[in-house]
Amino acid sequence: MKPKYMTLVEALESMIQSMGKNEMIPSERVLAKEHNLSRMTVRKAIDYLVDQNKLYRVNKVGTFTTDEKLYKKVDAFSGFTNEVRRAGGEPSSELIEYSLQAANKHIAANLGIKEGDLIYKVIRLRKKNGVPIMIDEAHFPQAIIPLNEQVVTGSIYDYIQNTLGLKIVTANQRFKATFAKKEYQKYLEIDELTPVIRTELHVYLEDGRIFEFNHGYINTDRYEIVSKSYQ
Repeated sequence: MKPKYMTLVEALESMIQSMGKNEMIPSERVLAKEHNLSRMTVRKAIDYLVDQNKLYRVNKVGTFTTDEKLYKKVDAFSGFTNEVRRAGGEPSSELIEYSLQAANKHIAANLGIKEGDLIYKVIRLRKKNGVPIMIDEAHFPQAIIPLNEQVVTGSIYDYIQNTLGLKIVTANQRFKATFAKKEYQKYLEIDELTPVIRTELHVYLEDGRIFEFNHGYINTDRYEIVSKSYQ
């Protein structure tokens, strides 16, 4: 038997499809009365749709339908491909650079390897439904993550987990407001005065090894980072 909250989820999804972007849906109290459900059940349905990036909450205001941005919650981590798919979009990548090179001092320190060890450098333009969202510059130790061109044009994380059988357990991320490198502006379809979010990412395997050091440049008009706090 289908859980009550999922029946409400389906009803809300139909309602969302008939609404515009950034429109407020009825309150939990109103929905509970209309559907003869408890507030807890209504909240669970809304939580589900928030996690699916179909709704978002504004504290002390209400719950709204999402716009065309891709939302990233900083209390959870997954690869870009899975983020886009969860949002109901189609992910794709344009390969800008793929090379095998010796790690310099900076890259080696961030990957926990020796200077001169071989690493893959992968620069990709990431898209949702064909629309440029972000560019990432990723570095992977060859000794841990053997790559090829076919892999880097798809989901590297799916390859790591499903083909190599390695478990990704955690990531440390930093965010900074800045401007994109000149050579990246055309890819992101922005000009030199458009701010971007620069991310710095270290991703760890179950055994504690860092397998990726990454810099990302995000078009803020098409991507939003959402933080959730707990008391």
